[in-house]
Amino acid sequence: MIKLPDYSRSAATTIKSLIKQIQTILVLPVLVFFIVISCEDDPASIGRGMLPQSDFDSIVATDTMRVDMYTLFSDSVTSMQPTVSYLGNVLDPYFGLTGSDFVTQLWIAAEWAGDGFTVDSVKIKFEIKDIIGEMVGSNTLNIYELSEKLSADSSYLASNEVQVKDIMASLEVPPLPEGSDTVLYLDLPVSFAEYLLRDTSILYLRSDTVDWRDFFYGLYFEYPQISDYHMLQLNLVTPSSTDNSYASAAIIVYYTNGSGYDRTYTFTINPRCLLYNRFLHDFEKADPDKRIKYINEPIKDTLAYVQSMEGVYSKMVIPGLEYLRSLPYDIAINKARIYLPVYFNETDYTEDMVPDNIYVRYDSAGVKRILTDYLIDPAFLDGSYNQVTNLYRVNISNFVQNYFEGKIEEPVIEIFLPELSTKNLIIKANRETEDAVRFELSYTVLKEQ
Repeated sequence: MIKLPDYSRSAATTIKSLIKQIQTILVLPVLVFFIVISCEDDPASIGRGMLPQSDFDSIVATDTMRVDMYTLFSDSVTSMQPTVSYLGNVLDPYFGLTGSDFVTQLWIAAEWAGDGFTVDSVKIKFEIKDIIGEMVGSNTLNIYELSEKLSADSSYLASNEVQVKDIMASLEVPPLPEGSDTVLYLDLPVSFAEYLLRDTSILYLRSDTVDWRDFFYGLYFEYPQISDYHMLQLNLVTPSSTDNSYASAAIIVYYTNGSGYDRTYTFTINPRCLLYNRFLHDFEKADPDKRIKYINEPIKDTLAYVQSMEGVYSKMVIPGLEYLRSLPYDIAINKARIYLPVYFNETDYTEDMVPDNIYVRYDSAGVKRILTDYLIDPAFLDGSYNQVTNLYRVNISNFVQNYFEGKIEEPVIEIFLPELSTKNLIIKANRETEDAVRFELSYTVLKEQ
């Protein structure tokens, strides 16, 4: 404001002083105003501080816009061509029982040599990258023949019921040390190989005619447990880290040919095989005092849950963005950043159980799409966990800009973990305390010229 001179000054001095102060004011950078919005309970109040009659652009910043979170689950998630598969079960006091098994084609390493044979022995090889949980004793691995041909044009649900013929083998898996890389060879019955080789004339692969894949559809691997819950993490489709002569997963047939020479024939599981994981979730198996209270319900809990292996995920709604989009201005997003505080306790959910990164997607007409912020630059999206602040940080500027421009229908995103993750996340949600989810937004309201 302009300071009035004392009455003791002369008129000339007063006028001169006034002119000098007015000139000083006129050279101030008045083309941009920076407005910081303070705490508001009503998200629609964000933006009401604008001055529509102003001729200038306005920059607005807030970190108090309300964020609502809900826990959701879908049993219609698809799984196809994972690089890692799992066998077994894990029991979690919050998330309940999660079970996994897998379905795959078998690939032939070479066409048949054309001579007679006698099978001597058969082995199946797996590379086990990790064991989740403690394997106290031996366990049974069941192998079934598929009764349904797999198709690259089909989608397979992670909870899909597998169509099988008879069981081909039931094997005993010996106790394995927790968390170790293990190359496991198990003996299969000779009848297993004799069945695969019952018509050697079909042991070829062609794209223009019937071949091996039409003759033998593939295998279903099942690892049932009623106690001693643990899960094997298998490397199936990447090259073997221990034996260059075989894939990471293979069935090796040792036989004697018609001339009396020892030979081997190999069926592999490799990246060209159609393969999918199955994940089954039983949330009722969780601890009654810790299990998730609300799943797929429009009820806000003080905790939100994000689970690996296609389990639950968190839906985040930012209602204040809907009001901002309704304003009669063009808006340019400068920053849109979310901070997610992690919930811990001292016994069964500690910091070493937290995933390193989270991912963000949105729903577009029923199709789940990764945020374009990630596609532009994964490092910009961030999603990493900060051990100092116990927060995840996610940048969603491009998503919010696309929402304001009408390219995205709703101000709703989903926090999820990739299928092959093995850790779960619990978020402090829907709170009015200092450790609540925080959404930082900075934008420029562009006035028409």
